[in-house]
Amino acid sequence: MHSSIAYSDLISRRPTFVPPLDIAREHARRILDEANALDLNTATVGAVYGSLGALQESLRQVLAALDAEDCRHA
Repeated sequence: MHSSIAYSDLISRRPTFVPPLDIAREHARRILDEANALDLNTATVGAVYGSLGALQESLRQVLAALDAEDCRHA
């Protein structure tokens, strides 16, 4: 799998949008609150996977914003 074209394409891609750190942090907190409010006894599989995807994307944005901040202060 690691040698497939799709996998190598994912590695080389960089995010096209990096939000400011304060916005990324607030967005991540909102997404985390929504994920914590999800009732796993009644939630559908799609809702759980959607929540996981949203958490991953918000984490990516926070890390990208932190990287951008580090470059600005260097």
